Amino acid sequence: MRYSKLKNINFSKLIKISDTPHSISLGFAIGVFSAFTPLIGLHIVIAIFFSWLVNANYLSSVVGTFVGTPITYPFMWISSILIGNMFILVDEFNKDLFENISFYSWDFFLLIKPFIWSFVIGSTVLGLISSFLSYFLLKKLVILYRKKKLRIKKVIK
Repeated sequence: MRYSKLKNINFSKLIKISDTPHSISLGFAIGVFSAFTPLIGLHIVIAIFFSWLVNANYLSSVVGTFVGTPITYPFMWISSILIGNMFILVDEFNKDLFENISFYSWDFFLLIKPFIWSFVIGSTVLGLISSFLSYFLLKKLVILYRKKKLRIKKVIK
């Protein structure tokens, strides 16, 4: 599949994919979960692999990874670390360290080195919650769209 085809996909096209609502929603949820993982650059690969593993829709899994963007990553990362800190004991977390640092430099990764496990646990928790919610929301939307489409077809006939 070419990238030009992927970039033109929007949400209304996502619910129109010709597959089961479960497969579309599961693929999207897998993509959302993979967007929360700290493995930058591998999100699409992870999403496609796990979609293949559970027989979910590949295209919707790729679209789900687009939850992670350069705008959303800093918020996802900071909240992942903070949530992860609630599960494991880490040395005092100084929030002021994040005020004057670029999230797209090596400094950021050196800064979070002591918090890697917090990051992994927090991103897993956030990814599970987000993917769970997105699965049921998208499945409901796909079903509603198809019912509406069926009603319109019945009226036309």
